[in-house]
Amino acid sequence: MMYRKYINIVEAANKGCPIATYDIDVNLKNRQKAIDEYHYGPANPDEPESYWKDAAKRWNITEKTARTMKCGNCAAFDVSDKMWSCIEDGIKGDSKETDAMATIHKADLGYCNFLHFKCAGTRSCTAWVTGGAIDDTNRTE
Repeated sequence: MMYRKYINIVEAANKGCPIATYDIDVNLKNRQKAIDEYHYGPANPDEPESYWKDAAKRWNITEKTARTMKCGNCAAFDVSDKMWSCIEDGIKGDSKETDAMATIHKADLGYCNFLHFKCAGTRSCTAWVTGGAIDDTNRTE
């Protein structure tokens, strides 16, 4: 069973996919670093508690402005078709029945090119930069 994980990782690399899109352990490790070092959050965007207030203090801006600085409009957030294909294949693994795109859309997933993990567009972190997400209209190859 473990060998299949390594085959999937090699296949992902051959497609040009980041390892974190295929290896959940790498993704979780990188996400935890984003939480610990870059204040990735809020943990539950539907109940942010003091996250946006704290973010406003960190940036020395209003809470209203802080709430606009989400992963979904960060220039490091990759939601291109190619990246979604990488994320989709990683979620599916060997399962033919898994509707990975439903998960991607429901969780508003993309890939953070700065912190190297699957990222939710409704969250934020201190690595945020202006410019909007990377999609197929602005992607350079």
